[in-house]
Amino acid sequence: MSDEFEVETTDSGASMSTPVQTSTMKKGSHILIKGRPCKVDNISTSKPGKHGSAKCHLVAIDIFTGKKMEEISPAHATVHSPIVKRIEYNLVDIEDGFLSLICESGDMKEDVRLPENDIGTKIKDMHDTGSPCIVTIIAAMGEEAVISSGINAENGVVSTQSTGG
Repeated sequence: MSDEFEVETTDSGASMSTPVQTSTMKKGSHILIKGRPCKVDNISTSKPGKHGSAKCHLVAIDIFTGKKMEEISPAHATVHSPIVKRIEYNLVDIEDGFLSLICESGDMKEDVRLPENDIGTKIKDMHDTGSPCIVTIIAAMGEEAVISSGINAENGVVSTQSTGG
């Protein structure tokens, strides 16, 4: 009889967001609308009426697609706020449309696609000229996207270009 066994685990996704009361949301905070991570652009709260509680009307922008989304929720209700991380990497190489990146701890990341926008063009130009480049990636709900790039100097980032995500 063998004492070895294998345990498989999966991620339920529950740790990718935190519950938040709707009335505590502010402009600039993050919210999940229809399962998509969004940044709150505008919030308005109506007064409680004769037959119900106050309602919050949230207008938010999807942090990955830029699509405008809306949500109406009772002020006392619980909504979910995605856990959003921003990580800076040093660009090592560009290969077949994917970025080879390295973080401060020395871990390599090679699964991020070169963006097809102004930031992607700037990253490619900096790589082609041999300029040291820092790439900022935003990650939430299992998705990642490049949101800015800049020239890496010894004292930090000198100049950046950002999408505002």
